Amino acid sequence: MLEVRPALKTEVAIELYKEEKISLSRAAEIAGMPTEGFKNILEQRGIKRIVKAPSEDKIKKGVELIVG
Repeated sequence: MLEVRPALKTEVAIELYKEEKISLSRAAEIAGMPTEGFKNILEQRGIKRIVKAPSEDKIKKGVELIVG
């Protein structure tokens, strides 16, 4: 069904992304478009992108790797 209706793929990808079930890049892949194109669709529809900051622990480990 998704092969026959490409617009449906985009709608499914958007819903899964909004529900935080998949990443932005995976949503773009499902929609069959580049990540930038998917970002543009989200912007056009007024859907905010989900950006998660790394945990404090992960940041500390990264700093330790760089500084030594």
